[in-house]
Amino acid sequence: MSKEIVVNVGETQTRIAIVEDGKLAELYIEDAENKRTIGNLYLGRIRKVMPSIQAAFVDIGQEQDAFLHFSDLADNLPYLIKYLDLNTPKVEAIDVPPGGKDWDKRPSDLLNRGQEILVQITKEPISNKGSRISTDLSLAGRFLVLVPLQNYVAVSRKITDEQERRRLKALAGSLVPDNFGVIVRTVAEDRDAKSLDKDLKLLMERWRRVENRLQDQPDAPALVHEDVDMASSIIRDQFSAEYDRLLVDHESLYHSIRSYVKAVAPGMISHVDLHEGDEPVFEVAGIQQGADRAFKDRVELPSGGYLFIEQTEAMHVVDVNSGRSGKGKSQAENSLSVNLEAARVIARQIRLRDLGGIIVVDFIDLRSDKDKKKVYDELEKGFDDDRAITKVLPMSDFGLVEITRQRLRPSITTTFSSASGSSDDGETPQKLQKAERRIQRLEQKVEKREQEVKRLKKKDDDGDAQKQIQRLRDKIRSLEQEVEQARDQARQDEQTPPPSGDGEVSTSSPPVQASGDVPSSNEFVETVEQWIVDHKDQHRSITLRLHPFTAAFLQRPVPTYPTRWFMDHLVRVHLEPDDELEPLAFRVVNEQGEVLTESS
Repeated sequence: MSKEIVVNVGETQTRIAIVEDGKLAELYIEDAENKRTIGNLYLGRIRKVMPSIQAAFVDIGQEQDAFLHFSDLADNLPYLIKYLDLNTPKVEAIDVPPGGKDWDKRPSDLLNRGQEILVQITKEPISNKGSRISTDLSLAGRFLVLVPLQNYVAVSRKITDEQERRRLKALAGSLVPDNFGVIVRTVAEDRDAKSLDKDLKLLMERWRRVENRLQDQPDAPALVHEDVDMASSIIRDQFSAEYDRLLVDHESLYHSIRSYVKAVAPGMISHVDLHEGDEPVFEVAGIQQGADRAFKDRVELPSGGYLFIEQTEAMHVVDVNSGRSGKGKSQAENSLSVNLEAARVIARQIRLRDLGGIIVVDFIDLRSDKDKKKVYDELEKGFDDDRAITKVLPMSDFGLVEITRQRLRPSITTTFSSASGSSDDGETPQKLQKAERRIQRLEQKVEKREQEVKRLKKKDDDGDAQKQIQRLRDKIRSLEQEVEQARDQARQDEQTPPPSGDGEVSTSSPPVQASGDVPSSNEFVETVEQWIVDHKDQHRSITLRLHPFTAAFLQRPVPTYPTRWFMDHLVRVHLEPDDELEPLAFRVVNEQGEVLTESS
């Protein structure tokens, strides 16, 4: 399998893609408002201790208090408390015995309201839930994970060769200082003592900075260690010999990555490439369309079937539809074929969108237990390369498959609304994206050329360089004009107002009804619902195509209108935005893609 990492650095956000066999497998987006916080260490203050739910709530300076479950309390908790009570916190000052838990007090006896405690984020805030934290502190490096206030050496389970495990354990044990534990990571396999020692020294320096911060006696809550950003963490944790290339479009980051790789894995430095073309790096890598599809509710299958991926408060729901597939096949053959195809695509989309928690898939009904087992095996196989812990349950009699997947952060489709990382209601026009990315590329070229000119001692020799800089600046000005024109066009497109807060749809478009009066949103909803009531015996699943503003209006309340219609009439309604329709027009389409009715 060919694998590569593609990094796109923009002015306001960074996108990181994992590509497998030319297909987009994972996508990560990070900006100033949605920065990675997993691994950060905080000096927090306990707000509440609640033995009834076996948890405590800790103020770490975020909007919501972080959640500390008693199961996330490390075995060394008493020593951590003693450590924080020191005037000058030093790990060496605490006598940590080897072995496991040696305290028998209840957590509620060790934790008190108002008490300061050192914690680490293990899961980022999701919806209205705060971060999940732990007192099991660790600092991750390339080959090792340093664990302060512990006395053990562990080796990754993924290293299966017993002789190699014993070698690494003895090697790490000879390097680690007293009162520190260490975990040997999978990528350390076959590494020598020099590599591990260098990684350990970097981790110890990082921990000393944490202690220096604590010795300044900051007022809780306080951030005492910030882990690396998303791009750095993926390169640190994943970039190995199995990757053919790491392609990045930002020169400064490119040199930074090369320096890091040269230090930890010199043999991989030739795999790091800088993208210097004017075309966006995602388009050059052939993954831009895949990134765009990750933000659409409807996913087309090659056979003509399709999926609908929807999010509710409690879970994600995936509905499999046969669509136009099945020519020349029996119903049983077609159902099995579409389900097998859907299983492969579903596993890929779940991983790409980073969906977590509970996921329910409604497959097309199958009668044969043998066929159900085939679909289950195909779906489970699709998660073989997924790093997140995933569990798939067998298909039920109703054709439902339940999936639970480890959730460390909100999915990208929850946090962002487009593949560009935009959180706006509308997507940035493609022309605008290309122009801004090209401007960024040209500005980098200008900066590089200016640095070269400064290094020239004779002014007579830099005339050509100055001319080239001027040409590039002229291109930038031209593109800036294009960007401004595109922005003006985007502003004009946004002039059509969405449904107002009082429930009225304000528009000058032709009404759904024959009268000259523009109907209210309630009348529009009643018209759609009446159609559903009149045809619910013939159609249990329909697609409702309407203007994007109207689609957003129907999804605004809780529960949404499609959910209400399903609960009241047992008809599953999928909303599909269509820019060509007027705000108060709609089109009903069945599972085969046939238009059942169309308002004017």
